[in-house]
Amino acid sequence: MKLAERVSQLSPSPTMAVSAEASRLRASGQEVIDFSIGEPDFNTPDNIKNEGHQAIDGNFTRYTAAAGIKDLKEAVVNKYQSQYGIEYTLPEVVISCGAKHTLFNLAFVLFDKGDEVLLPVPYWVTFPEQLKMVGATPVEVLTEEKDNFILRASAIKDKLTARTKAIIVNTPNNPTGAVIPEEEMEKIVALALDQNILIIFDECYEYFVFDGSKHTSLAQFANRAKHLSILVNTASKTYAMTGWRIGYLIAPPEICKAIGGVQSHSANPASVSQKAAVESILGDQDSVSKMIAEYDRRRQYVVDRLNGISGLSCANPGGAFYAFPNVSNYFKNGIGNSLEFSQWLLKEVGVAVVPGSAFGQEDYVRISFATSMENLVKGLDLMENVLT
Repeated sequence: MKLAERVSQLSPSPTMAVSAEASRLRASGQEVIDFSIGEPDFNTPDNIKNEGHQAIDGNFTRYTAAAGIKDLKEAVVNKYQSQYGIEYTLPEVVISCGAKHTLFNLAFVLFDKGDEVLLPVPYWVTFPEQLKMVGATPVEVLTEEKDNFILRASAIKDKLTARTKAIIVNTPNNPTGAVIPEEEMEKIVALALDQNILIIFDECYEYFVFDGSKHTSLAQFANRAKHLSILVNTASKTYAMTGWRIGYLIAPPEICKAIGGVQSHSANPASVSQKAAVESILGDQDSVSKMIAEYDRRRQYVVDRLNGISGLSCANPGGAFYAFPNVSNYFKNGIGNSLEFSQWLLKEVGVAVVPGSAFGQEDYVRISFATSMENLVKGLDLMENVLT
């Protein structure tokens, strides 16, 4: 059977071989310390789960409007009004089945074959694949370890062409944890305005900032850049709601209308999940503070341990829940790249990490500290023993 051409454009996931081997080892009875998982290890807070139960008990279990229920849209508008003093309207909001769903819908309605989309590197694994699926061309914009992987407007400017249609900005960043400072966001917005290009702004880790860092949202520039601003967010990370599948978009009404139309012919979010998400935004936030404090404790431990291993370096992540250490000094004796390093580490000591090639950076691996301190201690002990 001949499959559609667009499927052949997708790159094989560099993580699949490591994931398959980790599963094989577990099945054989070997313990695997998994640092690869990109989701919170906490449970969804009780107040949010209770709202989901109430929705079920109240039989709120039928189809909803394709672009999401009014209550949740209003909650999103309220959130940005209270946090940033920016007024959005309901036609500027679309609720989706998670941020990944939102980003795919954006690619589907915005980009044609030949359009160039600037993509900072390291990038989240799905960004380039979604662009290729719709025929757009990802253009890599490099960031540097010595600069804590912060995206700079000067690097963006060097990659602009007549075909540039948008720039994807992800802060705090997955996989590096980089947080773009406000003054740099000012420059990026000014450049986008000057060149009339869209900014697709992924702020899924907006609350995960440490060491006094401050998350700067694209919403803060809405007074002059609203027509070029596309914000993507989700309940998944902040509220440990990955399986509830709720994300949302804030964008110009014509973009939202187009995405609403697409969702009417594809998929829109579950009714129960939307009710729970209303509570996540408007309800008690104490659980968020507790989770972030614990992530920060783990982050400090992980970065200190990694930088204490001879031959390994790790930039300090200002946000998210990942560390992105440079392991290139270990590319020897049959280990030639990040995938081979990840496979070797798993085979030797049963520690699973994600190869940097999955994120467009070969010399690194991603370590998630969204796991217990017990696992972090045990896994880093094993890594240190085998690397030194």
